[in-house]
Amino acid sequence: MAGPLKIGVEDDTGADLGFVLSCLALGMITMEEFHQWIHMVIENIPGNDVPPHLIALLAVKNRANVFRPNEAVMRRIPHDPFITDDRFDAMLGLQFFMRRDRTQANDITQAEAEDALRRNPEVAERFFALFPFLMEKAA
Repeated sequence: MAGPLKIGVEDDTGADLGFVLSCLALGMITMEEFHQWIHMVIENIPGNDVPPHLIALLAVKNRANVFRPNEAVMRRIPHDPFITDDRFDAMLGLQFFMRRDRTQANDITQAEAEDALRRNPEVAERFFALFPFLMEKAA
């Protein structure tokens, strides 16, 4: 990982967590992979200063429950300004690539999503920077 991750939820410093949660919502990653990411982040936090919302997210087992309002877990879902409309479509392109076993229910065709991914290679770069353990799966 290059530098500290942006994982806050109380202010506007949660861009990386926002991106990861978007990946979870889109089905680009599984709950198991989400938890694996949290463990990776916790292992890399200096001084064991782990934000309580990360520990709380480890206890959530159902993907839908991550996005339900819950003061004990997160007051709000962090926003990632990186995700523009075109990059969102590129994320869907990566989803098609990563989750070939799943049928997609989106307002975009696979070809359109893959075109968006080609126009926005930074989406795949960011995804694999945040999920280095998924590189082998994509190869």
